[in-house]
Amino acid sequence: MLCSRMASGAFCKCSKLRVSVWLPSLTSVRSMKSVNTRTPRPMHITRAKLMELTKYKKPKDNRPLAEQCSMRYKPKAETKPPPVEVFMANQCREQMLSQSLIAAFHNEGLTAEEMSIIRRRLRKVGITVKMYNNKVMRMALLGTRLENMSPLLVGQNVYAVSDKPLVKELLKATKKIPKIHLLGGLVENRLMSAKQMAEFSQLPEKRVLQGELAGILSQSVGSTYSLLQRHQQTLVTNLSQWIKQRQETSI
Repeated sequence: MLCSRMASGAFCKCSKLRVSVWLPSLTSVRSMKSVNTRTPRPMHITRAKLMELTKYKKPKDNRPLAEQCSMRYKPKAETKPPPVEVFMANQCREQMLSQSLIAAFHNEGLTAEEMSIIRRRLRKVGITVKMYNNKVMRMALLGTRLENMSPLLVGQNVYAVSDKPLVKELLKATKKIPKIHLLGGLVENRLMSAKQMAEFSQLPEKRVLQGELAGILSQSVGSTYSLLQRHQQTLVTNLSQWIKQRQETSI
């Protein structure tokens, strides 16, 4: 009796274990095909009619085509520059207008140490280094005699300014600096390229040229005076000879 009970209890436990275990034969398999989710179902006829009736229709524009195009493309509204840029432009204008030499150099990534070296070199010969944004420079030069420098305002620039045309000293001080390249500049209200500035630096000083010009002018005045005196002297000698001949013939 005890053995039968134990056997029945073991059978029940085994049956419980068998039910709880996953078996492939106990899984349910769908017999229908996969649902097609790519093609949407057609809209109901009533809903389609309602959507068509409530669709927005743009009214027809009866204006001429030229007027439609002009109204379509509106010009952009002018925006005022920030007050900080206006202040910097005014400050730059005051500094640049009083200078006789303004040279623009292209900056190829100068470090702070290299920039300080360039400042010291140029300060020794009486030239100051300025750094301004191109936008600020365009605002400062607009409507002034320096507006011709606008083509040089490209990229990152460094400006060398002086109240004297020290082009020779500028080129000598920046000759051995590979990271800056001369683009051009304004020398005594005349826009020059880098080549023209190099040729200008080879000219003698202004005092020497003024002395040569004064010598040429004095030489021409002296030659003119000598020619006028020569004609008067020849006229006097000819008249004296003619009078002498008349006196001899009369005797």
